[in-house]
Amino acid sequence: MIGIIILLVMLGIEVGFMVYCFVTKSYQKENKYILRVSLFVLLLLLFLLHGLTWGFRYTMLTFILLLMVIVGTIQFFRGKYKKVVIFKKKYVIMTCIRNMLLFTFAIMPAILFPQFKPIEITGNYDVKTVSYTLTDDSRKETFSDNEESRKVTIEFWYPDQMNEQYPLLVFSHGSFGFRGSNRSTFENLASNGYVVCSIDHTYHSFFTSQTDGKSVLVNMDFMNDAIAATNGDFDEQTTFQKTQEWLDLRTKDMNFVLDTIEDEVSKDNSGEVYQLINTDEIGLFGHSLGGATAARLGRDRDDIDAVIVVDGTMLGEELAFEKGSVVINKTPYPIPLLNMYNEEHYEEAKSTADHYANTVATAGAIDAKDIVIHGSGHLNFTDLPLFSPFLASMLGTGEVDSRYCIETMNQIILDYFNYYMKHTTELNLKTEY
Repeated sequence: MIGIIILLVMLGIEVGFMVYCFVTKSYQKENKYILRVSLFVLLLLLFLLHGLTWGFRYTMLTFILLLMVIVGTIQFFRGKYKKVVIFKKKYVIMTCIRNMLLFTFAIMPAILFPQFKPIEITGNYDVKTVSYTLTDDSRKETFSDNEESRKVTIEFWYPDQMNEQYPLLVFSHGSFGFRGSNRSTFENLASNGYVVCSIDHTYHSFFTSQTDGKSVLVNMDFMNDAIAATNGDFDEQTTFQKTQEWLDLRTKDMNFVLDTIEDEVSKDNSGEVYQLINTDEIGLFGHSLGGATAARLGRDRDDIDAVIVVDGTMLGEELAFEKGSVVINKTPYPIPLLNMYNEEHYEEAKSTADHYANTVATAGAIDAKDIVIHGSGHLNFTDLPLFSPFLASMLGTGEVDSRYCIETMNQIILDYFNYYMKHTTELNLKTEY
């Protein structure tokens, strides 16, 4: 909303100044210079008084206004404002159109990614972060032609309290998400006494910022296939084959990360964050395809205590494709499992309960719960609806209030892990929110 207001004000000023030039039959160069300086000073004051938050949203606008002020100042001292020139309406109109387009382009980041009030943490710990890019020498990077080993970047959120150890929670993002997609969730968990590790699945992540400064974008073949699979463009067997390939890559990533963390924790000279981790208490969670990854490792490993699947399909429960359909694992899921659903996903799961991986796993699990947040869509289970409501709505959100959905999800995740990782006495979760 703030970005739209700023854009309307800037466009209104340009149109108004054009009309003023028409009325006075003058280019009004001195007044335009004063106007540019005033706007630039006003923008700086808004930053200083915290009316606007400095950042990428306003960088381009600030640069353009600064450039206009510098050019205007040079012209002022060169005496160009006093030079008499023939007034031409066409020039004024073209200048107005140019500036309107320029300001629209400059303010677009503030419109697409509006300022928002961050989700408040509920715990008492201050939160620190640190990132590492790990190299898995046992695997070649299949998305690269350089015969290089696969690199996986992780980011930790952890309590700023050095005299304790905390349970470890590892998160896997959804298709072309990224390791910061649920930042508010990570911060809240860390503030309540957890070490949270979020994985960037390189080339599955929309972008990966490695600690060596290199940035890696999502592989477009994977992105296109993921979109096609979501839209039902593949037949059932092709979908099964592709999703199993994706899941295999991600489970190897997560296994590698967990093994690396456990190895670092065992060392005396490891980094600060590793010294805070209690590897006797490990939980996994993930969104969408990341939830499938977490659930797969929850079944495969014996050091995982609980798993949360955030609006994902448990693809690891699909064992094979035979006689025209997917074969679902009927072996009871071995550890506590929570499935969170958006409303449409929940209704579809109920209608196909006998042959849908999640519902079959929940029915046969030793301890499982299902939760739905009514009015939610798939992207409501990330921070994107706050960071960019426009992009989130294009990709899939529901009618639920975005802040309510995120805060509700964060509290559910905290309560669930508290019960199974910190052994709190009660777990009062509803099925429907």
